[in-house]
Amino acid sequence: MSSALPALLRDVPTGGSGRDPLAWRHWLKDAFFATPDRFRHSVGVHRRASELARTPSAWLDPERARTLELACLLHDVGRALDPEDREPHGFVGARFLDTVGLVDVAPLVAHHSGSRFEAAARNMAHLDWWPHRDRDLLAVLTYFDRTTSSTGGRVSIAERRADLVRRCRPGSTRVISFEMAAADAERGRRLVGDAPGVTWRSGTVDRGVLLTG
Repeated sequence: MSSALPALLRDVPTGGSGRDPLAWRHWLKDAFFATPDRFRHSVGVHRRASELARTPSAWLDPERARTLELACLLHDVGRALDPEDREPHGFVGARFLDTVGLVDVAPLVAHHSGSRFEAAARNMAHLDWWPHRDRDLLAVLTYFDRTTSSTGGRVSIAERRADLVRRCRPGSTRVISFEMAAADAERGRRLVGDAPGVTWRSGTVDRGVLLTG
């Protein structure tokens, strides 16, 4: 565990700020101080959820939209809490979110982007105790994660996979989990209304809007 984490854990947003994405964004920037691209990725995924929340939708009410926004922003928080990757990061993040009262967000973070497949491959499935409560929100979170680059830009699923293979290796647990969760990502794409195979211009999150966008 990073030596900076005890202080961070004391500074988590609470009370009226406990469900404020901006407060959590400030906290997350400090949590990912040593790995700023992870912060940019998280902000990029959150931005997709914010855009969706502003779009009229029959299936996404305001309360669920707020849950989705927080899940998108905090989906990789387990990587900050466990930088040595001793457990699936989704489970690490979900346990933390339970302790700070975000119990509606925790199951989404626990299961996003094929965490269950990673856990099974690492013989850690017994660590998963979160219910699968909202399949639609989980699918959209997985889709947004899969279409946001490691630096926060929008990419196609194929581009994201190619980047993952480059950074890891073919046949790695992360690549296998990526492929096994394809059905979740496709369900998310349909819910969002993107065209099949949609590709955006790749890029990074503008550093100037990391805390204000």
